[in-house]
Amino acid sequence: MSWIRCAGLGFIAALYVLAGRWGVHRLAAAEVETDLFLELRLWIVICGGVFASVGLFHRARREARPAEASFDPPLIAALLGFLGYMAASATWSPDFDFSLTKVYDVLLVAVMCVGFALACLRQPAPRMLDAFWAIVVLATGLLALAGIKQLLAGGGGGRLAVMNGGPNIFARLMGLFTLGALYFWYWRGQAWLWIPMAACGVVLTLLTGSRGGLAAIVAGITAFLVLGRVPLRRLLLLTLLATVAITAVVMFSPLGEALTNSVQERFLRLTLNYETGAGGAGSNEGKVYLSGRDILYARAIQLGKDHPVAGAGLAAFPALRLGVYPHNLFLEIFCEGGAVGLLLFAGVILTFVRSALLRRQGMDGATLGAAVLVLLGSQSSGDLYDARALFLLMVMASVTAAPGRRPAHEGPPLPQALPQPSFTGAV
Repeated sequence: MSWIRCAGLGFIAALYVLAGRWGVHRLAAAEVETDLFLELRLWIVICGGVFASVGLFHRARREARPAEASFDPPLIAALLGFLGYMAASATWSPDFDFSLTKVYDVLLVAVMCVGFALACLRQPAPRMLDAFWAIVVLATGLLALAGIKQLLAGGGGGRLAVMNGGPNIFARLMGLFTLGALYFWYWRGQAWLWIPMAACGVVLTLLTGSRGGLAAIVAGITAFLVLGRVPLRRLLLLTLLATVAITAVVMFSPLGEALTNSVQERFLRLTLNYETGAGGAGSNEGKVYLSGRDILYARAIQLGKDHPVAGAGLAAFPALRLGVYPHNLFLEIFCEGGAVGLLLFAGVILTFVRSALLRRQGMDGATLGAAVLVLLGSQSSGDLYDARALFLLMVMASVTAAPGRRPAHEGPPLPQALPQPSFTGAV
């Protein structure tokens, strides 16, 4: 029955990462008021709590075995310290009632992270990761197909997105799709299938026009290659097949023209050769187009300077009508949680780095790469709850670190020698 529990927990974790704030009320034809009880995330976290109780039950029954998930008390303590402080900062927010919704967001993140860590107890770590990444690849693959259909139906001139979501979030989803494909290539082989899929994820990220998303996916792939210590011959194979796949998409698919336009407009003109002035006219000063984020960043920095120690309080940025959120995770923590919040968040990151170093022999590179992807992507898009995958992926990477799992290029694990009986009768 272990594979059923692993599949269920992997499904819950993947759904939590992908679902966001989506609720059943959005299916209504007319505009209706948000109902927290109809949001999918609440029930996902509740299911995670149920799995946590099962994990505690199995922990009480027997000792841990090799290759099973293990708890990481320092990381969980650092996470709870940071999230608890951010929730407590609502008490000095300029609008306490307004901040309660964000307190709810923070509590869901805390419960899910702790619940997942407990639910993994006495479960085979490889099965957990297999189930999680299988659901992620399947779900993001379907979203990719829907996004491509929508893009082509519009003539291929817009930015790639789906289900009324933003291009930046869609770029993050395509980054997860890419790392999921690389996960199965690393552990299972089948380069002919997984490497072209990973390359398609990069192409779709380019089609979103998200510069932050592209930087995040490059950082995530780099972290995956470094931690996984991918040998040179596999790296060359990865490069060759990815180049062939991207070239085929550009030259022989209807996405080629849209991809060329996206690269020229979003990644070249707006980044390297942005023209200022009314109507696009004026002098060419080589400025970077930031979609108005520079204004939000300046407001967040000023709010942080006005409350440097403890911050202005949770949800103070939107409560003061400075914007929906600063579009930068560090700035959001600084302006709402102050230097204390930043130190606690830095403690979470440093604790995770310590765990990664101590457990590097068994830590999965794709899962760590996904955490890097979300961390970097959160510096240009989303708020604290939108970064929920960062905290869960850090916990997942740490607790599922199981030495002894061998990647595809090393072959299957060596059989363990059977104990030999002694002449005295002892075994």
